Amino acid sequence: MPSGAAVIRYDGKRGTVWRIEYADGAGRQVMETLGPEREGWTERKAQAELRERLVRVEKRGWRRPAPLTFARYAETWLDEAAKRRGWKPGTLAVYRPTLERLKAHFGPQPLAVVRPRHVAAYIAEASATLQPATVNRDVSLLADVFKTAKREELVDSNPADGTERPTIPRRRWRILEPVEVARVAKAFRDEQARCVFLTLVLTGIRRSELQRLRWRDVDLVLGVLRVRESKTEEGERAIALPPALSEALWQQRRRSDFQGEDERVFCNPRTGGPYLGKTFKAALDAALAVAGVRDALRPFHDLRHASLTNGAAAGESPIALMARAGHADMRTTKRYLHLAGTVFRDEAERLEKRLLGPVRESRHATR
Repeated sequence: MPSGAAVIRYDGKRGTVWRIEYADGAGRQVMETLGPEREGWTERKAQAELRERLVRVEKRGWRRPAPLTFARYAETWLDEAAKRRGWKPGTLAVYRPTLERLKAHFGPQPLAVVRPRHVAAYIAEASATLQPATVNRDVSLLADVFKTAKREELVDSNPADGTERPTIPRRRWRILEPVEVARVAKAFRDEQARCVFLTLVLTGIRRSELQRLRWRDVDLVLGVLRVRESKTEEGERAIALPPALSEALWQQRRRSDFQGEDERVFCNPRTGGPYLGKTFKAALDAALAVAGVRDALRPFHDLRHASLTNGAAAGESPIALMARAGHADMRTTKRYLHLAGTVFRDEAERLEKRLLGPVRESRHATR
């Protein structure tokens, strides 16, 4: 073993603690505390840890990570990741509050000493006040931070890997049936809200995409709606406008005092400012009551789900559905196919014909 490398046993008031000492790749003498015996550290385990450090020093000139605090590194990580990954302002707006929660908990701790038990403690604390889905997103971002830190050799492992996360209750979506959609559409008293409703159920665009729509994005001659600003590249897409929606959008433009190409399609009718979610929710709730739909709906989420699920039930192909939804992964689209009970009967019969040849009469024909 190299000179200056040693396993050190320290017996203190709180019990025995094991440490190792060695020279790193820069020749700097390092004293590293591994942990107490009550957490499973023994002389044999410390010897193995020392050998592992010495191998890294010899092969890679390893240097002990700088004692960065989590808070300092996390802020740097966010700025660099935003530039490297080309995050949009909306993505940063979501990540910053999450990172602030993580910094409030882990901030003063040196980055290299955060362990799985610390992550578990955060999950337990956060679960007392936050929804399971929010806690899961927090841990995912924490894992992303440490993934980068590990790649940069600032930490030895990712403490968020393999952490047991809160179970997210399975959500039961309230999918409007076609007859309900027709009744609700007729029940609106506010014409702009009616047009918003039709746009959501006939295109399936997201709330943020609807609120960012400008008149330059709506081609009423060709019947195309273009989503130019979305949270992903796949979200930037063109969607065909059915005739009824084209007419509704044409009437919306005629009514609006804000008809310029750069003006919002849906806006505050007095100022031209953003169309607020609470404004639409109030109008939707009133229309639901008139239409006799007693279930509460989440205005944007549930109407998007209604659009995509009914599209699948109407025979929209998986690829077309995926493109219209702006999904990056077919696994997400499959959720709507499952909800719609899609069985792809035509595809099954085409496969039968290819493999077994034409049949005289379809077994599904009415006798």
